[in-house]
Amino acid sequence: MNSQRWLAVQSFEENQKLLSAINTLSIHTKLEFAGHPDEERAEASEKAKDELSLFLKELEPIVQRAEDVGKRPLLGVNRRRGEFVRSFVDAKQNYYQCRSTLFREKLSCIAEQLYSDVEVDKQAILLVLDDLRTLLEEHLAHDVAQLFGGF
Repeated sequence: MNSQRWLAVQSFEENQKLLSAINTLSIHTKLEFAGHPDEERAEASEKAKDELSLFLKELEPIVQRAEDVGKRPLLGVNRRRGEFVRSFVDAKQNYYQCRSTLFREKLSCIAEQLYSDVEVDKQAILLVLDDLRTLLEEHLAHDVAQLFGGF
């Protein structure tokens, strides 16, 4: 398997895990808002928060570097992650692409807010998760095209 294809496989797998965490946390939070707390999935929701928090904290220095260097290469970052980071930075700067104002904050702030019990924070996190889901799905589509070709 060539290295580009392998990077696509790794990216695909990571994106699937992140999308699963986003969906788990979004569903859990929306059920709470609807007055139907999902106690059975509370543990899965906490695990999803942990996974997303770790991802955001690992992504933050790469995003900062991408913002600093502009379009120059991101040294030490694999091509697929670099492409995602570039999409993320573009989305942060495009007010029409992202509905969440929190999305433009430092990723470590978003990671901390995942654990908030304040209703306003939870509503803001739902918007962030929606924007992040959109970016990941777009990135995932490129991985699928790389792996399976256009069909």
